[in-house]
Amino acid sequence: KVTQSTHLMARRFFREATELDPLLPEAQIWRARVNAGLIAYGWTDNPAADGKEGLDAALRAIYLDARNPYSHYALAIVSAYTGRADQAILAAERSIELGSSFALGYLVLGMARLFSGDAAGARKPLARRLELNPHDPQNGAWFGLLMLALLFSGDVESALETGRTALKARPDWPALLRIQACCHAAAGHREQARRFATAASDFPEAAGDALGPFRDGNKEWATRLDELLREAEL
Repeated sequence: KVTQSTHLMARRFFREATELDPLLPEAQIWRARVNAGLIAYGWTDNPAADGKEGLDAALRAIYLDARNPYSHYALAIVSAYTGRADQAILAAERSIELGSSFALGYLVLGMARLFSGDAAGARKPLARRLELNPHDPQNGAWFGLLMLALLFSGDVESALETGRTALKARPDWPALLRIQACCHAAAGHREQARRFATAASDFPEAAGDALGPFRDGNKEWATRLDELLREAEL
């Protein structure tokens, strides 16, 4: 369950696991991943400390099992949420080299490219990730990333088509509905944009949308999204 309390509980167990068996790579992988989640969803009071713990755990996982795609994914996801997009891209690429059908590797590769401002380069890996794992309950967030990559690489029609598919997976995800509204506003579909913006307010907010690095690293895009959403809400 993707909540703050379950993340904190899981981290406590993964920390205990690393103490019980310092040579177990899975314990380090998941300690890294849960720290990344706490940062991504805004559930930490000390992102610097949690980021350091996550990075240390991921590097330890690679030392213990360098042939495991999950080890490199752990480094990639923590790097993506600690302002290390270049390192995230390299680690994600390595995870895919080790497992050509490793969906999470494609996810974080596309994510890191998008966060670094390469919307066009993010499209293919994000689409591949959704193709490999179409039933992930978190796909509302990942469809949103692909829609943003399409929108900011100038392909609004493909973003809208992806949005139609996304609604089949998560029709109740407010952040996804807002991205839908922005895409319709960009296409000049005022009525549809207003409808999606209104629908977003009908649902309780899910876990954080995990787009902090996207906004921080791409101020112009973030401003454009705010403008489009305001247009949709008029």
